[in-house]
Amino acid sequence: MEAQARKKRPIRGAAVASVVVVAVAAVASSYLWWNTNLLGADSFCGGRMESGELEAALGSTGRVSEVRADGDPRRPAFSCTVERTSRFVGGGDRRVTVRTHTEEGAFPFTTHVWKNPASRSYFTGGLTGAVSEDFGGYVVLPTSCRDKVHGPQDDGVTTVVEAEVEKGTVDAAGLARLLTRSARQVAERAGCGSESLSAAPGLAAPSAPRATDARNVCGVPGFVLPKEALVTSRAEPGQEQVNESPGTWACDLHLAGSAKAVVSFSATSDRNLVEAATEAWGGSATLPDDKGRAGVDEAVLHCADGDVHFATKENTDYYGALRAAGIRGLASVEVTKATFQNFLDAAAAAHACPRVTIP
Repeated sequence: MEAQARKKRPIRGAAVASVVVVAVAAVASSYLWWNTNLLGADSFCGGRMESGELEAALGSTGRVSEVRADGDPRRPAFSCTVERTSRFVGGGDRRVTVRTHTEEGAFPFTTHVWKNPASRSYFTGGLTGAVSEDFGGYVVLPTSCRDKVHGPQDDGVTTVVEAEVEKGTVDAAGLARLLTRSARQVAERAGCGSESLSAAPGLAAPSAPRATDARNVCGVPGFVLPKEALVTSRAEPGQEQVNESPGTWACDLHLAGSAKAVVSFSATSDRNLVEAATEAWGGSATLPDDKGRAGVDEAVLHCADGDVHFATKENTDYYGALRAAGIRGLASVEVTKATFQNFLDAAAAAHACPRVTIP
């Protein structure tokens, strides 16, 4: 009996080893499934995006999958949502939607959908676009594409390929390449391709946040916020972030205080955006001596090296701070006008622009 027992031990050991091997294989298989694209799709969204590009844009380890896709792959317009999931290695899931869309005027600097313009990395090399890690980005298609993607459009409307980060963050450089390739495909399908879309753009990153000099706001010599634009303990000079990319300058002024108010300023000579703003203009006045046009929070000035678009934009929290101080309605409009006037006065010389007075 003792001899028989000794003969059974190797069998029991082999069985245990087999169980271990199966368990390890199962864990390895699960890891590969959740954290790589092994045996996964090579392309997504009707062939518009490749697996490698999406992995680069969504960043880190994970499995990429298509959540939703709208649009005929043979036509230029589309909307597609993809996500990257991971298990065991942390990092959280990430989701982004890429789509064609139409925008009006100098939209990156005038609409509340596109927040904090200075926090983006702007494209260099002639292509109009920008990206940010936590928000998304856009690429403006050539003017010849305006009526060919979403049908006839009004003057001042541009067609863009944009990305919205819905969960997590993305890699800015990877997203820039993904947007550019998607824009190139859209333009080719619409018959309005351009050499500007043939290469991935360089990126001009924003500066690190810094303390605001109240006498030289946003680093602009002599730029001072009007007294009425500040609210004690709710919206006072705090920190700022600046981006000085070729052709575009932007500053996000994060005011200190309980309101968490943000006021942004921008100046761009980007031809696509300046022309769109000029075409879409409304609520503005033509300035004397052919200096350009200006409104309460937006202007296009005829400068020495070409037209420049200037703008200021406040977040809703800033308006809340003004209301708490009893500044409402037309009074808040006057605050915006005074702030923008101070900005124009200080920034005009740096951009070789004429000094103007907002009507």
